[in-house]
Amino acid sequence: MSDMQEIKDLLKKINANDLSKLTHQIVSRLCTKKSLNFQSYCQIWSLEEWWIVTNFIEEHVIKAVKNKLTKDEVLKLFETTGISDEYSQCLVEVVTARNQETQQYLKLKTSQISHNVLTDFDWQMKLVMSSDKYSSIHQPLLNLDLQTVTSNNDNQTVSLELNKEDLKKLISSLDGASKAVQQLTT
Repeated sequence: MSDMQEIKDLLKKINANDLSKLTHQIVSRLCTKKSLNFQSYCQIWSLEEWWIVTNFIEEHVIKAVKNKLTKDEVLKLFETTGISDEYSQCLVEVVTARNQETQQYLKLKTSQISHNVLTDFDWQMKLVMSSDKYSSIHQPLLNLDLQTVTSNNDNQTVSLELNKEDLKKLISSLDGASKAVQQLTT
């Protein structure tokens, strides 16, 4: 990401009203996949500068909504970047006004990660005693079968063979996913 001084300098090229319009357009792009119009701002910024500004705004809007920040916390978030109070207030107003819409987008984006739903699982523990390369291994392996249903109602079985390290990674990934889902539902 670009440094904060560069972002402050780029934002100074437009007034607060135009920044508000741009932020609304960015949120609309997030929520409706409607493209942004660079042509409206090509006299102000180069294409690279445009990307820097839009990425900065998008990242901070998503961070504010995702973390369910209060109006004061959002204001503090933007003030810590060093941009002017007028611009910070302008961004806070857009985040507050479009909060519900942005939350819906984030929930939809999260739910679209996979259309498969876990319906059942079965596991078996095996102990590998040896292989053609090693005379004695004595390594436990977990065979895990995950029964899923796709969006087309097709049943699918995903079979995994996991050693101890892979199992730990899977468990930590599932814990992370569970926490993310819990955050979205609360």
